[in-house]
This record gives sequence, structure tokens and C-alpha cells, in this order.
Amino acid sequence: MNLDKQQRDAPEPPPAPRRQRGIPRWVELLVLAATAVGGFFGGQVVVINKDSGGDAKPSAQATVTATVTATSTVTASPSETTLAEGETPTDDPSAPSGSPAPGRRTFLADLGVVDGGGSVNASPATLLGRSYPKAVRLNCDEAGKSAVYNVSGYKTLQASVGIASDSYNAIGSVGSVSVTSASGNPIGRPVETRSSSVTKLSVDISGQDQVKITCVMTKTGSEGMSYFTTALGDAVLIA
Repeated sequence: MNLDKQQRDAPEPPPAPRRQRGIPRWVELLVLAATAVGGFFGGQVVVINKDSGGDAKPSAQATVTATVTATSTVTASPSETTLAEGETPTDDPSAPSGSPAPGRRTFLADLGVVDGGGSVNASPATLLGRSYPKAVRLNCDEAGKSAVYNVSGYKTLQASVGIASDSYNAIGSVGSVSVTSASGNPIGRPVETRSSSVTKLSVDISGQDQVKITCVMTKTGSEGMSYFTTALGDAVLIA
């Protein structure tokens, strides 16, 4: 048999199937990259159209959207009760009722005088060489000089009593210092005041709204001298 004739008569092999056009490689890479980015930042949307033949084709305007969730930093503002720099905090020394808090100590010199302002003043005094910065100085004469203070809520009045070293007619003079209610009822016992000694005064003033402190000159140091100045050194009220 003629081989050439056989080769001519043999049926031609079917053509090799054409590779269907799919998604270009660059599109696949773009989709994979968008998927990774979108998964990391919070989500993605990829739009791809498929025809009825199963071929996946990208839309003419395929859109890849990545949503990024931003994290914001919030700085807390200072509390309204925070003190400004350099400001000194102040505690209210009064109880809710308006009376001094228990244990509160107040210098008598820091209170205003209700009555007797002409005979008394708050200023430092020296008694037997010791200085009392918060002293109350009260004049004394034979008739007696007084000063009235509001003491509501306080329980005790304490002071160191003597004749001020810079007082007129101090040497040799003697006096008596007493504490009474505003109506004149005695509170505690009177104490002696003189230039050569210092006497401790401590009286219970519980339940009193006002007290009157009176100094009477019982002896003058020099004839014709009518008064001297006594001092209640660092007189303090204790609630």
C-alpha cells in the first residue's frame, strides 16, 4: 500500500481545544490583594459578573472597596473638682448645721467682737518673756472692762492670762479675769492677772451662744494710775 496515499486519506486530527478566556492573571492578583487588605482593615466588596457559561468575567467597572476602621484616642478632661495649679484646697470647718465641726479649734483673736470693741483688740502680746501671736488684749479698770463674743457650738475656752509686758501701769498691778454668759451668769471661776505670773484659764462654755470676758483691776501698781492692759495669750475656742 502506498503510504503517501494512506497519509492523505487519514482523517485530520480534531483541532486542539481553544483555551477559554478567563480572568486575566493581573485581575486575579488584584482581587487577591484587595481581599487581603480588606480582611485586615475590616471588610471588602468585590464585584465580579459570571455569564451563563460559567466563565468568570470581571465587570467593566469592577470595584474593590476596603473599609478602614480608625481608632481614635480620647483624652479625659480634668474633673470639675480638680484644682487648678497652685490653688490651695480649703476644707469647710463647719458641720452641716452650721456649727463648728467637732474638735475644731478657733483663736478668739480671729473672731469679731460683738460688744466692747473699745476696750479690746486682737494683737500679739508678751507675758513673762513669752510671745503670744494670737493674743486678745483687754483693758482693766476698777469698774471693769468687758468684751462679748459669739461662741455657739464651742465647748471650751482656754487661754494664758497675765498683764502684757508693754502695758501702762503693769508693775505691781493686779486684776481679776472672769467669764460669764451674756446675761451675766458666771461660767467657771475667775483667774488672777498680774505682770509677775501667767495663769491658765479654762472654762466650759457648752450650750452658750455668747460669753462675756471681763477684767477688773483690784490693785493699781502706782497711785493715780487708773488702768492697765491684761492679755489672754493665744486664747482658743475648742468645739
